[in-house]
Amino acid sequence: MTDAEPGVRLMLVDDDPMGLLLTARALRERGFEVLDFERPDDALAALGAGGIDCVVADVLMPGMDGFEFCRRVRATRYGEALPVLMLTSLDEDEATRRACEAGASDYCIKSGNWTLLAHRIRRVLQMARLERDAGRGHAAPGSAMQAATVGAFDWQPAARRMRGSADLFKLLDWRDPPASLHDRHLLALIAPADRRGLRRAMARLLAGGPTVRRELEVRTRGGRLRRLRIDVHQVLCTAGGMLEVNGAVHDVTPSAGGDAAVYRLTHYDGLTGLPNRTWLLERLQRPRPPQTVGRLGLAVLDIDRFRQIGETLGQESTDRLVGELAQRLRRLSAGGAERGADGWIEAVVSLRGDAFALLLEGLADGEAALAIGRRAVEALHEPFRIASRELFLRASVGVHVGEDDELPARRIARSELARRAASAAGGNAALAFEPSMEGAGLDRLEMERDLHYALARKELSMHFQPQVDATDGRVVGFEALMRWVRGGKTQPAGTFIPLAEETGLIVPFGEWAIVESCQALAALRRRGHLDCLMSVNLSAQQLRTGRLPGVLRTALEASGVPADRLEVELTESGMMRDAEVAVAELTALRALGAGLAVDDFGTGYSSLAYLTRLPLTTLKIDRSFVQDVDASERSRAVARAIVELGANLHLRVVAEGVETDAQRRVLIELGCPMQQGWLFGRALPIDEALAFADAHGVAATEVAA
Repeated sequence: MTDAEPGVRLMLVDDDPMGLLLTARALRERGFEVLDFERPDDALAALGAGGIDCVVADVLMPGMDGFEFCRRVRATRYGEALPVLMLTSLDEDEATRRACEAGASDYCIKSGNWTLLAHRIRRVLQMARLERDAGRGHAAPGSAMQAATVGAFDWQPAARRMRGSADLFKLLDWRDPPASLHDRHLLALIAPADRRGLRRAMARLLAGGPTVRRELEVRTRGGRLRRLRIDVHQVLCTAGGMLEVNGAVHDVTPSAGGDAAVYRLTHYDGLTGLPNRTWLLERLQRPRPPQTVGRLGLAVLDIDRFRQIGETLGQESTDRLVGELAQRLRRLSAGGAERGADGWIEAVVSLRGDAFALLLEGLADGEAALAIGRRAVEALHEPFRIASRELFLRASVGVHVGEDDELPARRIARSELARRAASAAGGNAALAFEPSMEGAGLDRLEMERDLHYALARKELSMHFQPQVDATDGRVVGFEALMRWVRGGKTQPAGTFIPLAEETGLIVPFGEWAIVESCQALAALRRRGHLDCLMSVNLSAQQLRTGRLPGVLRTALEASGVPADRLEVELTESGMMRDAEVAVAELTALRALGAGLAVDDFGTGYSSLAYLTRLPLTTLKIDRSFVQDVDASERSRAVARAIVELGANLHLRVVAEGVETDAQRRVLIELGCPMQQGWLFGRALPIDEALAFADAHGVAATEVAA
């Protein structure tokens, strides 16, 4: 199944070649037909040919930025009614305002979550269809935000008292309604069958069940028959400790259905039924009444390791898990009058996928907000049961209590910075925003931006660490390691590689690394080092693209090196993340003749049964066992077991991270002479690696044909 509908043709515009490549590839994989352009002028020229269903354009482009491009699209004959989605790394109110003024249909923050982008594209396409069906053509900027809510109500179940907006009573032909009334007066207007169904749905909601969305037949006090839809999205605890249900009423009789559907699409999440980011931004923009007690705060919650969980469960079960998460957070928002004194959760909001926001009201201080955040973490400790599995989730929560006049986007951004800090500290915790986090967050955004340009700017390079026979120091191979020089400074691999994984850039980076490693191997062979092996690290993400065997075959053919001299290297935990896919893809690689190494062996969570199914050629003893192999009997026992396992399975065994001569000698005694580490040499640029091989290698006497 794909995320797109058949025949949807997108125009994608982004001056960043790497960003354009990644986004276009991801959207094509999800079933869209994509025309991609680096230059806005070229895209405008192509627009005149027609046949485009949606335009997706980056904001930050030199010369003509995305805002100006959107205005010019709207000025064309074909672009007046086209859905236009602005795509940018900016997350500011000013950028949102400019996008609306330029005529954008929607505005999406750049990320590596391609499924979220596909969902956003589907939404703007659906909105455009609804507007056409309603006979309105292209909506003016912001029109969706002004549409559709006919009335609102608050209901206190314990007292059975209800308050309604003026628009609600006007819809019901009710003149001079009281400030509040018994709920039976409104229930009496509903058809009996619908009334019973509504009561059952409300009872389930109050017991912690799903949100309520029902269409009802109503006879107004003026005798008119109307069809109304009731949407209830939250049950909250008031400052007085009473439960209160908030809801909206939409007129969905035939003449009014279109606007209600548009409002629903723009303000609520389709999977959970919760209010979305648009709703939250509008809610935060509203001034607080002068008599409001306590302070306003926000908590942002994200599930730790959710990507790995989703890859294991599959899409259907993941959606069910997100729904269960939403319900548990709703129960937390309605779950205790004793919290009213220091603050409470006014609303639960779906931000994206597994990310939620908790709108906090009545807070005594920042510590009260942090206490609610910690309760949210604890609420997820009870197991979730999905598809006959019992899952235990950990969450990272960031909280922020700002001033009443703080910009909504800044309030969300600061809560998100605190959430990231909680995640970086190990997760399963809540942290409050501190000003020092802002600099770190900006640094990360700038690094992510620069990483998108790293290949195009030729800032990436491969360095090569020698692997030697430790008995005589002879070079037997090299491990290719990626380096990034940003602004003249080499970035730690432990910083930029995880960021590349998170953004999806690791896939094109890994494909580039394969080509570079094959070329380096060809250079070694031209110097006579025919027996040298080249090992290149890959990401588990590359296994899921289905392209890896083809990329490897092309690189081998272009460089002219034999496949059996190249070895691809993956971590044990990475391969086991989706073991069935790993077995299939890696078997295809071995069919080409390339070797396969398991990095960090013994540190993951693999099953030996799966390892015996993988077509391995090499095991690598992790440095955590090597660093004290000369002093710790436990480390020696683990190293000995890996060496014996390799011998029994006829695999090459390489110890990595060797730094002392004592470690070298013990590993030789254990039967592992193949070693690499700083004792023998650091990772070197290609020219220095070739010179190292000349000095320490045993060159072949003739070059193979």
